[in-house]
Amino acid sequence: MKISIDEIKFIKELYPRFELDNETVNAYRNAIDKLPPITISRNKILIDGYHRLTAYRLEGRKEIEAKIFDSENEDEIFIEAIKANTKHGKQLSIKEKRNLAKDLYKKMVRLNGASKVKQQDIANILSVSQGTISHWLSDVIEKEKEAEAQEILELYLNCYSQGEIAEKKGLSEATITNKLREAIFNFIKSYKIKDLVSNLQFYNVWRTFGLNEKQLKFPGQLPYDLVENIIYYFTDDPVIEPNLKLSKVVDPMAGSGVVRDVCRNLYRRYLLYDIEPKREDIPIEKNDILKGFPERARGADLVFLDPPYYNLMDNDYPDNEFTESYESFKESMGIVFDNCKEILKRNGKIALILKPMNEKLFDGEWLDMSFDCANIAIKKGYKIIKRISAPLSTQQFNASDVERAKKSKKLLNIHRDIIIFEKI
Repeated sequence: MKISIDEIKFIKELYPRFELDNETVNAYRNAIDKLPPITISRNKILIDGYHRLTAYRLEGRKEIEAKIFDSENEDEIFIEAIKANTKHGKQLSIKEKRNLAKDLYKKMVRLNGASKVKQQDIANILSVSQGTISHWLSDVIEKEKEAEAQEILELYLNCYSQGEIAEKKGLSEATITNKLREAIFNFIKSYKIKDLVSNLQFYNVWRTFGLNEKQLKFPGQLPYDLVENIIYYFTDDPVIEPNLKLSKVVDPMAGSGVVRDVCRNLYRRYLLYDIEPKREDIPIEKNDILKGFPERARGADLVFLDPPYYNLMDNDYPDNEFTESYESFKESMGIVFDNCKEILKRNGKIALILKPMNEKLFDGEWLDMSFDCANIAIKKGYKIIKRISAPLSTQQFNASDVERAKKSKKLLNIHRDIIIFEKI
């Protein structure tokens, strides 16, 4: 039966998949009309098919074919979701199965009683041997501690305060602080931050970065390596002495969430916002930057700002003031600079990614968005501390574009600016 996509509820705690696999979603988008139905519960909680559902959303579909699992019990839904994800589609990894084993055991005990739960039953559901299950459950306490430490770190990276984490986990704030200090100390001891940046740049003209093959295809997507260099150079590395300190990055136009991926890798705290979030598996909060920021965004060290390039991709973005006209674009950027100033620390920074361009590919007025936005920012109380050239790939143009440019004596534009502003 057909179900409206907006009616389907995704409850992360009831779904066995830990991370979205971008390559799988991209493959599903290419075969969108041949995908099997997803499975949902009677109360429309997603049981099986998150990659398919994500593909449908990204393709702009409003309905999806679904099978109904005849239950509303959350433990039954969780168990059915694991069964489904071990049978077909993107298979659960061994790591995912191992992490699920304990939760599966606890939920089966709750449903059936401990005396009726056999390790072989759990092994059958997870499609592993009984010996494997026995081994996994034998050291579950140690793994619980590791998982708890990782969850505490993830919450802290996502800008939960130590007090909020303590309340959420039922632990003292001192315990949370100690666990965080230990995790970050181990990170600092194990890695040189610069060695984690895969394509570190050393000059102010950067190489042409391509999209990482594991990145989710997304309108206006920035290459991971480009984002990584910006965050590496314009935020501070983590420290634990004299006090625990991690830089805080706010992304008001988060899109696919690549800023989160970089921040997790480099141990920066992050907050993601978007006017129309497309992913539910990562913490992107719905927010319109033109109306300001939530209170918890205050104290930002860096605002990562990758706005729509006026009308360049207006069909891929929801109707908004950035794409309505060039005047409204500039007015909107003025509001953005004002709103960013409210949340930035003193000497906090904005990393603005923009490109100058013709109003149309070959014709129309030359719109120097970088220059115009720089002037707006200066009037709003910022100073420019760095300007970087980050060229776009020539592959954005096809052969006919190149031939047309040659005949009309036009230069095709691959210029892109990264401008770093500092709050005065």
